[in-house]
Amino acid sequence: MLPLLWLLLAGPAAPPAMSSSVDPAFLSLAREVEAALRDGNPAALDARLDEDELLQRVTRGLPVSSAFIEELTADVRKRGWPLGRRLLGSGGQGLQVRLLHVRMRGRTPLALFRVLSDSGLNYLEFELGRNARNEAVIFDLHPFLDGERLSESSWRVYLLAAAERGQCLTQRLRGSDREWVEHLPQLRRIERLLAEDRDREALEEMDRLPPRVREARFTQLRRLAVLASLDEAEYALGLLTFEKAFPGDPLLDLFALDNPLLRGEGAVMMQAIDRLDRRVGDPYLHYLRGMVMLRQEDLAGAKRSFQKALEGDPALLAPYVELLSLAIEEADHAGAVHLLEAMEREIKGGEMRVRIEDGPHASAFLESAEYKAWLGRQVARERRDGGSELSGPTVP
Repeated sequence: MLPLLWLLLAGPAAPPAMSSSVDPAFLSLAREVEAALRDGNPAALDARLDEDELLQRVTRGLPVSSAFIEELTADVRKRGWPLGRRLLGSGGQGLQVRLLHVRMRGRTPLALFRVLSDSGLNYLEFELGRNARNEAVIFDLHPFLDGERLSESSWRVYLLAAAERGQCLTQRLRGSDREWVEHLPQLRRIERLLAEDRDREALEEMDRLPPRVREARFTQLRRLAVLASLDEAEYALGLLTFEKAFPGDPLLDLFALDNPLLRGEGAVMMQAIDRLDRRVGDPYLHYLRGMVMLRQEDLAGAKRSFQKALEGDPALLAPYVELLSLAIEEADHAGAVHLLEAMEREIKGGEMRVRIEDGPHASAFLESAEYKAWLGRQVARERRDGGSELSGPTVP
């Protein structure tokens, strides 16, 4: 058992990658978005969204009455789109966010962010552009785990809202879109059940939807999200169902990271991580590779992967935790202190707290000359200028 380390590290991240053809104004905007997400500032996100562009995308081809379009437009003009609240919640809680890169896809600038939260790993891709005043703004958003853009999910929301008010031009609808409208009461019941945390009943209601609605990608993703909070075995089966229905879907590689059936399948996990990395180019995925190697007891390979993660993103916390744990486990006290000093250099006057739970190997480290010398330097510096804050080791 490796000693448990608890760390809080706050400091600057490495600069994001940027295509040489990207307008610097878009990189500046992407950094504003990163700060807003990290600081939990929904108003800052809302202020940079081009409401007119998103409105055009949502209403394009929307089979509703002109009166509904006018009402929707007036409401957006008055209230705006709640982009910030959608991403951060009403409490405006910040996230662990890293701007990975800003790149051009054709003539469209795209900013990709990694987001780590209690729900796990996700990626947010913001489509950027210029508004009528030639300002750099947000046009659209693609949360990877949602499987679709904000404009696409909003299209469905407003389609159902129009149907609820009797302003949907149902005769223009075909296929599953028509069935969505026809089963609106059932869909609203599912929403109410989920809002009341009656997830099991909501799942049962989903299973009673007509086949084309039940088997739609959006419904299957919603079902997976509910299963993930209910039962691990059912979630694993739900993933198999999704893979069968949508073979080769890019989301499968993201799902693989927390698929219970793949925890012992190192080769399969590595392939999923590699495919995802080719898509997103994220140093954090080196950390995940290291964790797979650690489970396979390939300590040398795990260390190399953790180091690669830190080379790509020195502000990452998790690789430091694992490298410190391994160094303490191997009685490499000098190496453990070297890692602590590396963390100090990275935070550059930020805040660092270290808490090491006691254990056979941890006790030896806490009593080592190397650790005591490092701790003494920390205490002296704290007394001198309050530079870095230290929480001493916990010994039960």
